[in-house]
This record gives sequence, structure tokens and C-alpha cells, in this order.
Amino acid sequence: MRRQIKRPGADTLLLLGGIVITAILLWFVVNSQLTARPVAQALLQGLALSLRQTIENLAARDPTFKTLADFRHRDMAYFALIDRTGRIRFHQNPALEGESVGDDRYLSAFSAAAPVENRIRLGTGEEVYEAHLPLHLPQEILILRLVLHTWQADQIISRSRTGTTILLTLTTGAWGMGLLLVRLRRREARQREKMARLEQMARLGELGAVLAHEVRTPLAGIKGYAQLLEERSADDRSRKFAALIAQESIRLEGLVNDLLDYAHRDDPGDGCTLLDEALVEQAWNAVERAGSGPIKPEMSIVPGLQVACRPERLQQLLINLFSNAVQAISAGGTVRLSATKERKMVSLKIRDSGAGFSEGALKRAFDPFFTTRPRGSGLGLAICRKIVEGCGGAISAANADKGGAEITVLLPSCHRRKPS
Repeated sequence: MRRQIKRPGADTLLLLGGIVITAILLWFVVNSQLTARPVAQALLQGLALSLRQTIENLAARDPTFKTLADFRHRDMAYFALIDRTGRIRFHQNPALEGESVGDDRYLSAFSAAAPVENRIRLGTGEEVYEAHLPLHLPQEILILRLVLHTWQADQIISRSRTGTTILLTLTTGAWGMGLLLVRLRRREARQREKMARLEQMARLGELGAVLAHEVRTPLAGIKGYAQLLEERSADDRSRKFAALIAQESIRLEGLVNDLLDYAHRDDPGDGCTLLDEALVEQAWNAVERAGSGPIKPEMSIVPGLQVACRPERLQQLLINLFSNAVQAISAGGTVRLSATKERKMVSLKIRDSGAGFSEGALKRAFDPFFTTRPRGSGLGLAICRKIVEGCGGAISAANADKGGAEITVLLPSCHRRKPS
């Protein structure tokens, strides 16, 4: 048998595509942030080396340094020439020439292979780039203290930050829009599914009306005559055939009743019912009379639970759930029921000790007419879902951790006023 390969859906492909694109954008953002500052620093270093070369050529041609007074550059705040003793031999501010620099930041430049650089803050409050570079003049070696404005380098970092902010904003917005579209798409799918169920129920309602008038009456006659023949027939073989006719008539009558229950239109949430042991035992007794055998359910019910559901519909819900549980277990099996309060909802769990759901049955457990039993109608759990959702609740099926099936029902709680 050829194995069918399950292909990923459109939502999965879109999610994977979004993750890949996001990963690429994040890599670009991180790489941009990591390289922006080194690029800016390299720009300042390159400019400092270029200016050092020009100043060195001018100073070598004019030992009096007078030609340096006219040298200007738009990125240069100022520059000075310092000898080994720390005396300023040249400064763009002539008043400072001959003074001592008052610091030792220049000393390591005499032996350093690369520019000695750092960031300082001027008296005006501006942060600038300071580099100390050796000038190899014919008569001596001086240190060039070069101070540069950093606006171009800072602009590289600023652009990188702006680009990062824009990319992250666009990525976040794209994810938000994508999640919103997925949510809307799923909501639309649920709405279509709900409309399909409503249309199905409308068609079943029409079919149920026909069954009520055209099938129920003759079926009751067939059942009655078969039971009469079973009682009055003297032949054992004839009584056996009559009993089979009556039995099949009862089964068909149950199928018609299930179909009418599923197609019945009402508001099951129009009421407030106390969920207690008496109500549960009443539903269990109805199942036990139908032939469930001597089994008693294990109950754990928090006192005072009230659910927004009409009593007869809540009763029908419990009967259907108990019937499914009883049919799933063998002799000596157990059925457990627990009811607790969860915020504004009442949680009802029914667990049996049967074989549990198969993977395929778990996906279609609440579909109308789906059953794994040869003689089942497939409407039991479908009716349960109709009642629960009509009350504004939710129902789900799962396999219990210790084996068996577990049905979880969430119903809105309510507060019934006590009679005065």
C-alpha cells in the first residue's frame, strides 16, 4: 500500500517563510549594529592619518611652522605639535604656544605603532575624537595632537540605528499584521464551519419533520404488532422472528428520536440548573434502565454548581455522555464524573476505563453520523456538542493519561435567585 505523504498547509508555509525572512532581517540588523561603530572609527582613523601626512609635509618644509597657521579642514577642531618635554611647539591658538600641555596622553605616541586615540569632551560640551601621531621631522620627532569633529562618523552610527529601528518596526508590524490575518482567517473558517452546521441542521430539520410524520407512526404500528405477535404466537420460531422485528423497530425508533433531537431548534442556555448528585443519578438511572448493567459511576461534584442550561437539555447531555462511556467499557469497567468551578465556567469531565479513541475517531468524534460501532447512530456526541455550544460552552474529547476516553465540557455558570 502506497504511503500518503502529508504536505504542509498554507499557514505552515507562511509561518516558515516569515521565520526565515525575520531571521535574515535580524542578522542584517545585528551585523549593521556590530559594523557601524568600527566603520565610523575607521573613517576617523583614515582622516587622522591623511591630515597627519599633510601636516608633516608642511612642517618639514617650514621649520618655523608659520605655514601651519593657515591650514584648515572642515572636520578638524584644532591641532597642536608637542615635543618630548610636553611643551607646545605649535597650536592653532598662538596664545598657547610655549605652554605645557598639562597631561601625559601624548607620551605613549612616541613608541606606539598606531595612533593613540580616544574621545574627549571640549569645554563647549562637544564630544570629539583625539588622536596622537608622531611627526618625523628632519631635526626632531614631535607629537601631533589632532582633534576632529565626529559628526560624519556619528552620522554613520545614527543611520545604522535609524535603519535598525525602521526594520524592527516593519518586522514587528508585519508579524502583527500576519497574526491578525491568520486570526481573521481562522475566525472566518470557524464561521464557515458554523454556517455549514446550521445549514446541515436545517436540512436535518426538514428531514426530521418528514420522519416524524411519515415514519414514526407506521414504525410504532410495526413495533406494536410485532410485540403482539410475540405474546400470542404459539410457535417458538414465530415468536423469535416477532422479537427481532420488535427489537429492530425499537432501534429505528431510537435513531428517529436522535435525529429529531439533533435537528430540534431551541435555546438550551435559557435556564439555570443546579448540577448535583441527584441530577447525575437521575441521568444514570435512565442509562441503566436501557441495559447498562450493574455499574455505578464514581462522582466528585463541588457543591452549589449552577450552569446556564435548561434542566431537560442538561439531563439529555448527561444521558448521552453516560451512554457513550458505558458502551465503551467492558464488564468490571468504571465511569468517573467530576464537576468543578473554573472562574466563570463549570468544568464537567466524564472518563471511562475503555480503550479510548483512535487517532481518526478523535478528530471526528463530534461529527454527525460518525460512529465506530456497527449499530450506532453517530449522533450522540453531535447532540452533546449542539447542546453545549447552544449554552455558550465548549466540549472536547481526549484520551486520558491512564487509558480510556475523557470528555471535557465547559458550561457557563449562573446564579439562580432563591425564592423569597
